[in-house]
Amino acid sequence: MNTDPMQDGFTLEDILRDTLESTYIDDAYYAKLRNDMQEWEGCGTVLNNEERHAYESLILHENWLLDRRAFEKWYQLYSRECVYWVPAVGDLPDAERADPQRQVTIAFDDRRRLGDRIVWLRTGVAYSQLPPSYTSHVSTAFVRLPSENAGEVKIRSQFLIQEMRAGHEIQTFSGWMGHVFIKEDGVTKIARKVVCLLDAPRNHHNLTFLL
Repeated sequence: MNTDPMQDGFTLEDILRDTLESTYIDDAYYAKLRNDMQEWEGCGTVLNNEERHAYESLILHENWLLDRRAFEKWYQLYSRECVYWVPAVGDLPDAERADPQRQVTIAFDDRRRLGDRIVWLRTGVAYSQLPPSYTSHVSTAFVRLPSENAGEVKIRSQFLIQEMRAGHEIQTFSGWMGHVFIKEDGVTKIARKVVCLLDAPRNHHNLTFLL
């Protein structure tokens, strides 16, 4: 299988190995996500210089990688047990209405499914990505939220994303994101990311790309 010359770590073969099993999404994990949603409701504090360097810069780097379609490098930002979650309801945070165990989601990808998505985006034959999407991510208003989970850091921010596909109208998405960071093997990684769209309940023409 061909690999992307932009990657310098994981290959598509590495990612495919991750797709073989997922053992960590269970009732306890869903309970953690519901608790996250309650904590996102909290009052955040502006990041200090150290936090901006550690977390804001990582989110901005994530945006840069997504906008360059450097999916294999983006994948490396995530921990071994991670989730990428886009609820399908608006007016969040709301732990009950957003509950991914009981409610429909636009996306709910554990590491296995993230790998599936990247491999699929790289096939070049996915109908919804012909032509492929190109994005521009802008993030602002970074605040840190208190968390009862030891070893985790929660950062909430506002975002504006534009998506362009040749021959299609430009789509604009806005809302807020929540990133949960942990240390894994001494490296800061994204353990959970929730993307709460302002217009989540509305029909979206194409959300196969990564927000």
